[in-house]
Amino acid sequence: MPTPPKAGIRLGDGLSALADPVLGARQASERAFDRLDGLRADLVIVTVTAPFAARVGMIADIVRESLSPGNLLIVTASSIMGGSTEIHGKPGISVLAMHLPGVDIHPFWFDHITGVETLETRAANIAYTIGASDRMRAVLFFADPFSVPLVTMVPALSASRTEIASKRGPGTPIGTIIGGMASASNRPMGNTLYLNGELRNEGAMGVTLSGPLRVDTVVSQGCRPIGEPVIITKARGNLILELGGRRAVDVIRETVHMLSDEDKQLMGNGLLLGRVIHAHKERYGRGDFLIRNIMGGDEDSGAVAVADIIRAGQTVQLHLHDAQTAREDLQLLLDGQRLYDKPAGAFVVSCNGRTDKFFGEDGYDARAIAHAFDPEEDGARKAKSGIEVDPSAGIPVGGFFAAGEIGPLGNEIFHHGHTVVAALFRDA
Repeated sequence: MPTPPKAGIRLGDGLSALADPVLGARQASERAFDRLDGLRADLVIVTVTAPFAARVGMIADIVRESLSPGNLLIVTASSIMGGSTEIHGKPGISVLAMHLPGVDIHPFWFDHITGVETLETRAANIAYTIGASDRMRAVLFFADPFSVPLVTMVPALSASRTEIASKRGPGTPIGTIIGGMASASNRPMGNTLYLNGELRNEGAMGVTLSGPLRVDTVVSQGCRPIGEPVIITKARGNLILELGGRRAVDVIRETVHMLSDEDKQLMGNGLLLGRVIHAHKERYGRGDFLIRNIMGGDEDSGAVAVADIIRAGQTVQLHLHDAQTAREDLQLLLDGQRLYDKPAGAFVVSCNGRTDKFFGEDGYDARAIAHAFDPEEDGARKAKSGIEVDPSAGIPVGGFFAAGEIGPLGNEIFHHGHTVVAALFRDA
């Protein structure tokens, strides 16, 4: 008799909104186990909402009892998602269990995070800590926003993907890095991170996945450009002093003045600035801009403050952020992923501002990603009224809403806002 083929990568998700953390953890774990069809859980990622932040150790015990995971990771957040459902501001537990045959899983903690080293030294230390190698396919990275200096951490994370970070000379980036900042609390020591039996309220941790695995990323910033690209001609720190040789505040005011009434109303969501990542292109489109908040302007000096460190010579363009653009942007990127094999599942980190209050509907990000790879409906099914309920439809999804998202644009890793970052897991 021929030997049956080995099972490939398999993901299973489970979500519970029960008010009891023990019953909720057991319910979510059992649902995830059912979707794994009895396969071993090599990695389990659990996200819990703020009401359960003080019960993470108890939840971990229940998950270990139910799934016996090889590695267990837990992050606390303001909101979570599982399958095509999101839970905001209420008790909730999401479990994403992964069967990853042949994949090496390297857990790590960052014990001491400082900003005194050079970028090269910091990147080399990070590469060692995360176990970077040419077999690395993905790093899932999570941190407490009050104790981790992202302004130095994220560039070093990005540099750690290259051979230069491990002192082997110039090379090409390897793998990808995605993740986010815990968001259950707005005060220091209020968030909880858990990894393989160790629980902390500060620092950063995660896992590195290496070997026969493919991880594709979707990074949707949900913004659209307005006006025209312009070059920064004078800058200092996070202040843009001049754009195209003119006072920055004047250039931005003129651009806003030329907007339609509809676009001006959208400015209630904030006026944003997109910084071109690779300026060698003749034209800039989706994925070419890193979006940052405009913090304010000063009429006397003409300067505009941006939530980023910028320099003269960079090209920037104003952007607007609205629900319709966010929907279209995410859908377009997911449509591109439909050209490839259907993923086994997805882990998602979304901005804590992309909730039902922003979209005007509940669960948009989770639903869009979970059902992005469903087969096209025929005419008869489309003609039916109502929403068809099929618990087996959609890919398994787990994740949370973060106080800052981490994901790639081009060949670099950035810290984002207003963004949804999804890691799609496929067989190699």
